[in-house]
Amino acid sequence: MSAKTHPHIEALVKGEGHIMIGAIKPVRNAAVAYDGQQAVAMLRYQPNESLGSILQRLDTAIAAAQASGERVDEWNQPGG
Repeated sequence: MSAKTHPHIEALVKGEGHIMIGAIKPVRNAAVAYDGQQAVAMLRYQPNESLGSILQRLDTAIAAAQASGERVDEWNQPGG
């Protein structure tokens, strides 16, 4: 992973945040970005989705959350 490829993940991790990818109960296929105070993105991914794809979606979700001030939340969607 490079700052050029995933700049928002890079900035988050270099700050006080972290990301988690994998089984995060209750979500089996989860990707979460945490800024040190709260989750800014909580994504679900398909078991066959590539790691590169989920990292790109997570980077995009972090950017969207930072721009809007609202968490990106795929965990608590109807039917999820």
